[in-house]
Amino acid sequence: MKNILILGLVAVSIVLASCAGGFGLSEEQKLLRELKKWESFSGSGIIELSLMGFSLRKPFNLDKSLQQIRLDVIEGGVFGAGASPLLSVYLGDYLALNAPVMPALEMLNLKDKIPKSALAIFASSEYLMENYGAEIIANKAIVRDDFSVNFKKNYQLESVVDKDSGTRIDARYTGNGRLDTIEITSNKPVSARLIFDKVDYIQPSIIPIPKKEASQQDLMDLFQGGGVMDMFQQLLNGN
Repeated sequence: MKNILILGLVAVSIVLASCAGGFGLSEEQKLLRELKKWESFSGSGIIELSLMGFSLRKPFNLDKSLQQIRLDVIEGGVFGAGASPLLSVYLGDYLALNAPVMPALEMLNLKDKIPKSALAIFASSEYLMENYGAEIIANKAIVRDDFSVNFKKNYQLESVVDKDSGTRIDARYTGNGRLDTIEITSNKPVSARLIFDKVDYIQPSIIPIPKKEASQQDLMDLFQGGGVMDMFQQLLNGN
């Protein structure tokens, strides 16, 4: 009877430890576990794009590795065969756009629009632990002149602000800790909200988008002239 009781207590302890998730882990191990989730992953769901009062809601695929990110906004069969990208964004050593629905976007001058400081937080977890680990554990935040990063009490990434580019990234999670949404805003009237249906923490294969020669045209200049707003309105209407 005594042996049965001991075995029962051991079984209960194992179950409770597995449910606790971070049970028995040090603060450094908990932080490293969360940072590693941002190194490489593949996700899909629905993206809500807003531009100057207009909004667009389409399926998306997002792939990220240590060195590259690619986002494809899709038209056609929802995540199925025959779906074709409306807009693809690639970020590696350079930033590139592929926009079959609106080719003028590909010529935008985006050289100074890359949130370099903000993107650094999505780099190697070992680098982040070595340079910022103690600070994150103590303050649940990193604050610098050009960027700031905030974490939740369990070290889930909460927000990233890149002050140079005016970009802000906010992450939200479900009750069981799964990544639910990423919202990206800027000091321009443009924003994007990615609502995830699925996230796989794998090493994705990313195909770069060829780099193209950019004009000196700014995003707002492009949309205020050349009939681009009319093109965007047609896209919203499904034409």
